[in-house]
Amino acid sequence: MKKIDWKLLIVTSSIFLIPLALILIYYGQLPAVLYTHFGIDSQANEMSDKWIALVLTPILLVVVHLALCIGLDVTKSGRLPVAKVVKWVIPIFTTLETGLILVYNAGNQIDVRRLVVALLALIYLLLGNYLPKDVAGMTDSKTLMDRKKTAYLFISGAFALLLSLFFAPIVSLMVGIVFIVLVISWSICVGLKSYRSTSNRL
Repeated sequence: MKKIDWKLLIVTSSIFLIPLALILIYYGQLPAVLYTHFGIDSQANEMSDKWIALVLTPILLVVVHLALCIGLDVTKSGRLPVAKVVKWVIPIFTTLETGLILVYNAGNQIDVRRLVVALLALIYLLLGNYLPKDVAGMTDSKTLMDRKKTAYLFISGAFALLLSLFFAPIVSLMVGIVFIVLVISWSICVGLKSYRSTSNRL
């Protein structure tokens, strides 16, 4: 149990208190069925029962967060800078998601596309910034270079997403799809290179 970073676990988990407070305040004022899913045009297109959206889903996200943090720490991956960034993602996402659902269902309009794209861009920037720092114990120059190229890919994707906010919503969607395709392609490429390198050593 000493391997677990209890301080960071408590700090990140405490963020869930924000959506909890909002839910306790506004739960009784909302209808039994809420809009919970939005299209790229920021228009709501799916609904869910209130207790599922504001009770069950947050509880599941808390469980996933705890399992993720403990799992990373037990495997010693939690010490990596990029892993510390990942530990903040679910609490922040839950807070924004809950706030968005509450604000929209209270009768207020909000640009969901800009909010989501900005959040994704921030996450990609943080990942891109910390990926080159996760090099403890790495000595292979090719591996280090691949790590840097991956970081550049995430940073470029973040800026592309931010720029897409100045254009029509479809542009953000296309940028997101292209970025995902590039990440998958690059991951496969790096994986194949690693496999071939290992095979040659054997």
